[in-house]
Amino acid sequence: MVEVVERAVEAAWKIKNLKDYDQRLMRAARRVDDLAREHETAALVIYEAALMKSGHSQDEVRALISSFRETFEDEEEPFTIPRVSGVMNVHGDEWFFGDAALRTMTGQLLGQFQHRVAQYNYIDEAEVLKRWANSYDTRLFIRRGIYETEPVAGVVVGFDLTLLQYLRVTAGGDTLIPNEAVGRALASLSFDDAASEYEILANAESLALHLDLPAPIAGAMLEDLAHEDFTDYPAPPPDVTNDEDSAGEASERTTVAPGPEDQAAREAVREDPAKGEEPTRVQDPQAKDAPGVAEESGEGKPAAPESGRGGEPGTQGAKNSVT
Repeated sequence: MVEVVERAVEAAWKIKNLKDYDQRLMRAARRVDDLAREHETAALVIYEAALMKSGHSQDEVRALISSFRETFEDEEEPFTIPRVSGVMNVHGDEWFFGDAALRTMTGQLLGQFQHRVAQYNYIDEAEVLKRWANSYDTRLFIRRGIYETEPVAGVVVGFDLTLLQYLRVTAGGDTLIPNEAVGRALASLSFDDAASEYEILANAESLALHLDLPAPIAGAMLEDLAHEDFTDYPAPPPDVTNDEDSAGEASERTTVAPGPEDQAAREAVREDPAKGEEPTRVQDPQAKDAPGVAEESGEGKPAAPESGRGGEPGTQGAKNSVT
């Protein structure tokens, strides 16, 4: 851990001391800001993340989503998760690049988040999605290397770690996508060039902390550096990594590969798939009225009923889900 932090301190110094650091920062910030403005509708954010599984480019995916929006837009009926599920349920695979399996996975994702929204009262779907992306529970499952047992998006078969991170970023989460470009940029900054996705994510989030930047902006800067094949970093002075405060700082967002106990936990959940259908025990700390918060804080208050708006639960098997 200390070695990773020391590398992050050194890498942060190298990036901050680039001659064009301010310009790079502004470009990355604009990209992240544009991304946020394009992703204000929760259901379409989920739809986009699922479509990225297709292997089509991001431009092709967004073009299909724009076509979907234009085709089914109705001033009196917003694109809520139930409505988008309903539309997809009665239309063909043309909205999924002709892939029936992708259509099924999208329906499962929408159903999982419809269930999540049902746990909250009077909170906008986009806010619920953002809270999920930033919640302690979500980060914990990823940090332990058992994202596929995360009880919302993680349990959807075929929705891998990269897609999960794509969804978190587009939902407004303070994280990044551990893709090949980020890995190459980190390698040019003296991180392990054979790192796994978990290690790339951990290293990049640690670097973001030392840059004192939101993780999506740090990720955008790393991608730019990778696309340029940039390696001409300034050499840091010898005492850069000797700062005890910096070297001793540990990021709670750090993701590590699963250990023996986590492997056992993963197997236990896989043996009982029903566990993945239940909401997380530790609820989003920002939602004071969410189910389970009282129990975790010791207040002893009863949890709110898990019913959706209008009395219908938003479960994965709900009638609005795509089948």
